[in-house]
Order: sequence, then C-alpha cells, then structure tokens
Amino acid sequence: MEIKDFLKIVCKQIKYIPAREEIKQELQEHMQEMKQEYINNGIQEKQAEQKVVLQMGKAEVIGKRLNKIHKPKLDWKLLILIVILIGYGLLVAILKTNVNYNYIKNNIIYIILGSFISIGIYFFDYRRIKKYDIITYIISSIIMIFPMFTINGIKHIRISNMSFIPSILTLQLYTIAFVGFISSYNENNKIFVNLKLIRKTISINKDLIKIMLCSMLSIILIIKSELISNAIILSIIYLVISTFKILQASKNQKRNLIIMYGSLAIFILIILFELFMSPFRFKRIISSFKPEIDPQGAGYIGILQKEVIENAQFIGVANTQIAHEDEIIINSEGNYTFIYLIEKTGIIVSGLLVCTIILTSIKLIYNAKRLKEIYGKFLIIGLSSLYIIQSVANILMNINLGIQININLPFVTYGGAYFIVNIINIAIILSIYRRKDINFYDNQVILNKI
Repeated sequence: MEIKDFLKIVCKQIKYIPAREEIKQELQEHMQEMKQEYINNGIQEKQAEQKVVLQMGKAEVIGKRLNKIHKPKLDWKLLILIVILIGYGLLVAILKTNVNYNYIKNNIIYIILGSFISIGIYFFDYRRIKKYDIITYIISSIIMIFPMFTINGIKHIRISNMSFIPSILTLQLYTIAFVGFISSYNENNKIFVNLKLIRKTISINKDLIKIMLCSMLSIILIIKSELISNAIILSIIYLVISTFKILQASKNQKRNLIIMYGSLAIFILIILFELFMSPFRFKRIISSFKPEIDPQGAGYIGILQKEVIENAQFIGVANTQIAHEDEIIINSEGNYTFIYLIEKTGIIVSGLLVCTIILTSIKLIYNAKRLKEIYGKFLIIGLSSLYIIQSVANILMNINLGIQININLPFVTYGGAYFIVNIINIAIILSIYRRKDINFYDNQVILNKI
C-alpha cells in the first residue's frame, strides 16, 4: 500500500471534514520523513514506502481513533450554566409582569433571536476573523463616533425600536480586535531611530506602538461617550490579556510586567488626583460604600439597597415597603436587577444566582487554561474577562460593596442589544471550545494521539 492510499483510508474514517486536511498534512509530513530515513539507509523508494505504511499500523484503526479524538465537542457544562442564567432573566421578567406585560414577551423574543444568531456563530470557524483585526477596530471606532442621541447625558444608538449604549457593542469588538493585535505581535518587527543629539540608535517595535495607540484611542472614545465605567472595564480587559501575553513570552517577563504595572500605577494616581479635585465625584464614590453620608443625594439608592438587604427573607418577599413607595430600584430594568431579585425572591434564590455566576466564571477560566491554540486562548481570556468583570461589579454595586456605576448583569438584566451581545460572546467561546481538539500544532501532537 502506498502512502497516499493509506492517508485516504485514514481520512475516510474521520467524520468531521474540516479536520481531515490538517490530519492528512501532519501524517503525510511525518511519513515522508520516515520514508526518507529508510532511503538514506539504502532501501529503495517503493520498499521504503511500504515499510513506512506497515510501521504505522492499520489505517482503519488509526482513522477511527483520530475520529474519536478530533471531533467537535460541545461544552455542555458551560451551556447549562448559561441556560440557568437566562432562566433567571426570565424569572425577573415574570416577576415584573404586573408592571409591564410586554416585558416577558420581549425577553422571549430576544432569547429566540439570540439563540438563532449564536447557533450560526457556534458553527463558524472563529479563526477566520483573526485577519480582520484592523477592520474590526475601525468598525468599533466608527460606531463610537456615529451620530447619536443622548439619554441622561449618555449617548445612545437607535436601530428600529431598539436603543442602546454603543460601548455595549464596542467593548466586545475592541476586545476581539485587541486579541488579534496581541496574537500577531512580532518581537522582531522593529524600526531603528538614530538620535543624533545623544549619539545613540534605539529600536522601536511597530506592533507595540500600534497596540498602544489603538488601545488608548479606544478608551478615549468610550470616555467621550460619557460612560467612564465601560472605559475602565475595557482597560482591565486590555491589562489581563497583556499580562497573559507577557507571561507567555520566554524572556523579559519581569521587566515588561514592572513597566506595564508601573505605568498603570501612575495612571491610577492621576485618576485619584482628579477625583480628589472633584468633590462631587469623590462624594459619590464614598457614598457607594457609606450611603448614610448623603442619604438624600448620592447615597439615596444605597440607602434603599441597604433596607432591602436588612429586611430580606431566606425565601419570599422582603419585609419592606420599598416596592410600594419607590420605583428606582424595584422597577429598574438595568443596574439593579440583583437587588430586585433579593427583594422579591429572598436570599436563597439570589444566592443560587451568585453561585451560578461563580461556577460560570470558573468554567470560563478552566476552558482558557485547557486551550492550546493561542488566538482562541486569548479570545476566551478577553471575552471571559468581560463577563466576569461586569458580573462581579454589578453584584458588588447592588449590595453596597462596589461603586454605583452604569453596569448590567449579563444574561439577567433586561435589554435586547445587551442580551444579544452577551450570547454572541458565549457562542464564540463555545465555538472555540468545539475546536479545541481539532487545531494541530506539530507532528508529535497527532502522533501521540494515534
């Protein structure tokens, strides 16, 4: 049997067609190397080829084994956790039907729409978007400067009957673009600048300059949209991805980490200085943790939250009149869904939601750790960071342990565009996990699996 016939039989056993070509290429390269070794030892080409095929073993057995290993895998655990979170969103919608009967209907419509979109993304090969990182970045920036209308001083975009904050969409797009920049970073892509005044030539990495300039511009554009909280979230995502990139490098890890976090410390000091120079903002931050300082102003919502928590039951409605006296929290469709859930269902139901969020976060981190393909790994890190940061910040804010900012709870907070963006993020992560055993790295990887 010739090598080409052997490979044909092996590939015939592999059901997932996109994996066949990569498996064929890896096996062919290895078998050709083995054949060349036999030829170098004085064996004729045809005989050498037969010996290679014989040494590899039965083609059908190898093909079936590779098919079992290299087939798409659905992350059922993560999917179940997301379904539970969506279920909590429906629970909130059901609890609010006495206020607005369209609430639950719209929720179901968004779930159906998001599900159809996510199915398409799940079967899409995420690696194809890597080469469009610049285009993705430009689209994100255009969205941020697109003509918008304002609600309470915050810019919005309207599409048909749906209006949303543009950074809800661009947080995801900027993260995807940044991952493309980072994964394509080349340490040797340098230009040399001759400084005549000090008689010295310095090298500047063009990829690093591009990453820094694009990162700063994206953060500035989001700040200009009057939503500093999302600019902070994007900055943290950039920081997390960059940290993993530096730790992945084989040299200068400590130096690069010191430079990056040292620059971050200076940036934080500047922000703190600005806060101290703005008494209103400083008082608002302090009131997030100590609402009693300004109970009729910045701490008003915090007082209401505190009352709900202090009167919450283990199961059932809290012993408070807030539901009848004030609608700022109870009927909010945005930031205060979690405290609303505590007030309406009790500590146990809300606690189970927190447990689900924690388990989802752990599963996302675990998936990133298991993945070997670099681009997919960084995508999971970036998109998972977006989910984790938003979830943690929202929960802490709702229980007076975090700053009062405009941030929603993924999958639970009502909102068409916001829900669809979140479900697309998870669909991308599931798509990456689906192919975790299909992407190959060198000959030895596939041989170890035979």
